[in-house]
Parts: sequence; C-alpha cells; structure tokens
Amino acid sequence: MYTELRELQLKCLEIFDIVDKICRDHQIAYSLCGGSVVGAHLYKGFLPWDDDVDLMMTRDNFDRFIAVAEECLPSGFTLMTYKNGKYPEGVVENFCKVVNENTTIVQHNGYVIGVFLDITTYDRVPENFLKHIDLFLYKRAMTIKRGKKPGRSLKNLFRNFLLDTIFSNRRLYMSFFERVVVFLGKHSRHYTYRELFGAYYFKNMIPYKPSIFEHYTEIDFEGRRAMIVRDYIDYLQTRYDRMDFYEPLANQVPQHFKYINLNQPFRQLLDYHERS
Repeated sequence: MYTELRELQLKCLEIFDIVDKICRDHQIAYSLCGGSVVGAHLYKGFLPWDDDVDLMMTRDNFDRFIAVAEECLPSGFTLMTYKNGKYPEGVVENFCKVVNENTTIVQHNGYVIGVFLDITTYDRVPENFLKHIDLFLYKRAMTIKRGKKPGRSLKNLFRNFLLDTIFSNRRLYMSFFERVVVFLGKHSRHYTYRELFGAYYFKNMIPYKPSIFEHYTEIDFEGRRAMIVRDYIDYLQTRYDRMDFYEPLANQVPQHFKYINLNQPFRQLLDYHERS
C-alpha cells in the first residue's frame, strides 16, 4: 500500500508543479489548503497517508487562474470546472480540478477520474445583513450539487420538482450564484472570508478573518517551495477548531481511492462502463 500511495503522491506533485509554475508566471497567489497545510506544517510535505494536494485561492486569484490555465496546461492535463463541461457527465462541482487524463482513480463512492489537484475558492462575505443572501444562495447551490433525492416525502418531492424546473439549468444557476457573491463581496467594507463555493462545502459556515487570506508566504513542501497563507496556524485553528493537528491512528488512511491505475486514461474506464 505504501509504495502505491507514494507513486500516487508523486503524480499529484507533477500536477502541483504545473499549477505552481502557472501561478508564479502570472503573479497569481494561492495557498496550500486543508490537509496539505497540516502536512507542510508537520512533515514538510504530504501527510504520510494523504492521497492528493489541495490548494485554495481568493476569488480574484481563482478567476485569473481559470482565465489562463487551459491554454497553459501541457498536453494530457485538463482543467475541469462546472462552466467548461469537462467533468464526467452528470458531475457538477462548484470548484475546479486539474486532472491527469492518463491516469485512473476509482474513489470509494465509485466516482472515476484521473489523478487530480483540487482548487477551492474563498469569497468575501459581508459582515452585515447581506451575508444572509450569500448563505441562502449557498444552500440553493448545495441542492444543485447534491442533486435529486429518492423517496416520496413532501420535502424530497418539492426538492426534485425544483431541480426539474427552476434549477434545471444547473450551470446557469451556479454562475448566477457566483456573480451575486462576488458583487456583494466587492462592495462590502467589513467582511470575512468563507468557503461558499469550494471543495469543502461542509466547512463553509466558518468565517475567516480577512488578514488570513490577504497575506502570503512560502513553506517547504516535498523538497520545493509552496505558497501558503502567512497566518496558516490561524487558518488551521479556525478550520479545524483545535490546537493539535496530529490525527488519531484511525484517521490515518487514504481518503479518496479504492483503486488506482497510473498508466490507464480514466476515460477508457468510463467508456467501458458505459458500454457494459
């Protein structure tokens, strides 16, 4: 298992190096995110059991990255967003992935994709009554992301009706959500940052003070220098609501995969399942 996991980590680092170069070439600030911050802090690299690299960007940096990434990525690597339609059919994620097309990961939930790097977004959220608009729209976006629910309860019937009618164009609604959040954030003097439109949506209710996402430094990560928010300890304490970042042994397991093939394009497996 360790050899397989390390090979996967090295493939993740290939993507990280590509993204890091794009960001540095275009003066785009990013930071390691989540478990990747913990790994850099404790181990100067991956958590020994981690199986991906996570990055985060503020909205302005994220938009600049999206604007240049597709033309800068080398052959065999793809930017996936809900807007460009490059996610596998039926998938609507409200963040982006950079994917190695020539590899395959089958996740525990059956989701098939290549080795990937996630980039999640942190938006400014007003610290007044306007924040309730953002949070309301976030909940609607989560309805779209999670899709229909089985069952004949009144709540599920109403939810599924909305998805078939008002929210049938999922990309359009996601785009509307983004525009409102960006507009309110830009016109707010007092704000926090929240993960309203990111990979870790279950953490989105946590407000981060502005200074965390407005100052950056660098940190050692697997023998290279990675960008990171300057107050990353403050970030970790806010995100995990604790002071000790060591995980219990039961949690020290890879989270994303039950099968990997680093030499097979993942779309081949998707095509095979579609024909079967």
